[in-house]
Amino acid sequence: MKKLPTLLALLLASLMGAPADLHAAKRRDVKGTIYNDPNGNNKLDNNEKGGQPSTVWLYRVSPNGESKKVGKVATDNAGNYVFNNVKSGKYFISVRYNTNKFAVRSRTFTIGGGSNAPFNANVPFVSPTTVNKYPQLTSTPNPANLDQDGNGSTNVTPFAP
Repeated sequence: MKKLPTLLALLLASLMGAPADLHAAKRRDVKGTIYNDPNGNNKLDNNEKGGQPSTVWLYRVSPNGESKKVGKVATDNAGNYVFNNVKSGKYFISVRYNTNKFAVRSRTFTIGGGSNAPFNANVPFVSPTTVNKYPQLTSTPNPANLDQDGNGSTNVTPFAP
């Protein structure tokens, strides 16, 4: 019976000394490239170039299945984009290609786990006639139409909803 208080004391001491970030939600960057995929293999090969000017939206999916926009960025001249410090959870991205005004949405993906490495979400440049070659993408209404919040503003919710 004397061992129980000792074990409890050791357990409490170890919990009290745990670093604060042990209990904090993991955060990662979500980054990618909008790229040309001439061979149609659905991956960014070393010889394939980015550079499609696009707008990328990040949506968080709640446990009840509702989605909420948490970020919007424009690609750089090489087609790269990044959402920094994204909280653990389920997400998808929507992309509107500036050149052909076509918009697609990715499958849902999960941020979390023990890694701090960026989550790579590369997206091939597609058109209405080529989108069917890419099962991870579906055409979607232009996400730019959803940017208005009811007050006519284009506010974006914080990255940590």
